[in-house]
Amino acid sequence: MEKNDIDIKRLFALMLAVTLFMFAFEFYTYFFSPKEVPQKQIKRQEVQNFPQLMLGTARESKKPLQTQTFNFGQFSLTVSFEGGKIISLIDKKYSYDLVTPLERKLNVYPLEVYTGDTNLDEKLNFLPYRVTKQNNSIIMTYSDGDVILTKILTYEGNYFKLSLSSKGISAPLYIVVGSHPKGDEFYTHSGPVFSINGKVERIDTENIKGREYVSGDISFAGEESRYYFKGFVGKIPSLLIYSADNKDSLMLVQASDNLIFYAGAKEYSRLKKIGLSDVIDYGTLKPIVKPLFIFMYWIYEHLRSWVFSILALTLLVRLFMFPLTYKSTISMMKLSELAPKMQEIREKYKDDPAKMQEEMMKLYSQVGFNPMSGCLPMILQIPVFFALYKVLTITADLQLASMLWIPSLSHKDPYYILPVIMGITMIAQQFISPNPDKTQNVMMYISSIAFTFLFANFPAGLVLYWTFNNVFNMAQSYFIKEVLLKDRKKATKGSKEKKK
Repeated sequence: MEKNDIDIKRLFALMLAVTLFMFAFEFYTYFFSPKEVPQKQIKRQEVQNFPQLMLGTARESKKPLQTQTFNFGQFSLTVSFEGGKIISLIDKKYSYDLVTPLERKLNVYPLEVYTGDTNLDEKLNFLPYRVTKQNNSIIMTYSDGDVILTKILTYEGNYFKLSLSSKGISAPLYIVVGSHPKGDEFYTHSGPVFSINGKVERIDTENIKGREYVSGDISFAGEESRYYFKGFVGKIPSLLIYSADNKDSLMLVQASDNLIFYAGAKEYSRLKKIGLSDVIDYGTLKPIVKPLFIFMYWIYEHLRSWVFSILALTLLVRLFMFPLTYKSTISMMKLSELAPKMQEIREKYKDDPAKMQEEMMKLYSQVGFNPMSGCLPMILQIPVFFALYKVLTITADLQLASMLWIPSLSHKDPYYILPVIMGITMIAQQFISPNPDKTQNVMMYISSIAFTFLFANFPAGLVLYWTFNNVFNMAQSYFIKEVLLKDRKKATKGSKEKKK
């Protein structure tokens, strides 16, 4: 086997190994690695004196009877007079109801209040409230002479402020968040999420042992899914988590001072205003994913187009990779120049493989040819590729981002047109910058077809990025060859003609 073939095959093996490692790493992360990290400062345990939610009792039959719907900007919420609770909360931009089917099934709704006294809790959550609206506030008051409880929910633009006041109640008040919003999870976390002592914790619902208690410096707590969050922001002394139906959970948070209540899409522009941006699940590649996400979102906020945001990211990556692309192009030109001499060495030492390898190495050394330089740009893009893949799976706004025939960049192209275009651009790259080795050219054509099938089910935004990347790569290669290395190309062409 010739040294040139050995070197190139080793490089392809290295690239394959790196790619497989990244896939294996993500596979392990999604399916096997724990999504929560135990910490000493977190007090998380089972206790017996939890407030009772009265599940499995007559509460399921006490359905809301008198209700009223209120519209506030991009939210529509329906309040039940019985219990002063929210039985529907729709994020109108996404036409999504944050009140879940499980909550309706169990008849447990957001803003229910529990004290631990079963008789009092039944009154607070099933007897009528006086409900009034003043400007942007909904005021819900329960009173029986001995006990008074008032809930004031005030609309603040992208979120609500909740204030509780009570008389005749000495026990801590716990407010129901509810269960996690349902949707296409796509290997993202669904269930309880909270920030305690400056660290975000996510708990798998399968790991909840009946009833659990968490206390500490909690800055936000709630239930999340891939694109949505429902919960509270503020000084939260403790929270309660209940297992429901063996695969879901119900969360309650302890009330203290005024709390921010947010229930809607995980839009970064909304979340950052209330200190809730960390609820976005950046995953295990967070050091790369978060800066990439913020950069793309900044472009989106200024241009109002995710297509232009992906285009800007691609251009930035190509500019960053330009020095390596330049060196790669030079290496390929050197390899082309060496082709005649390499063929001479192969013929001269065809019966002495060891000597052939030695002469090949000398030849590489003489002209400064480095095979690795041709693969570095692609290898270095692998982390960016996986980070972008994560960004496109957690960006709620992308659900509404369309492009021509593609209804959503967060989902695959329904007609597979974009993956085919991407494959064509990959093949076109080989025509513009062919490898002197015909065998390797054939391998690259085959890999282009394989990539087309592989990307067919990827989010359209990711396929768009790779397509833009191919186009920019071709433009860079042409610019380097025809402008920066124009004289060198002419000299190489003249040298070949003289030898003929």
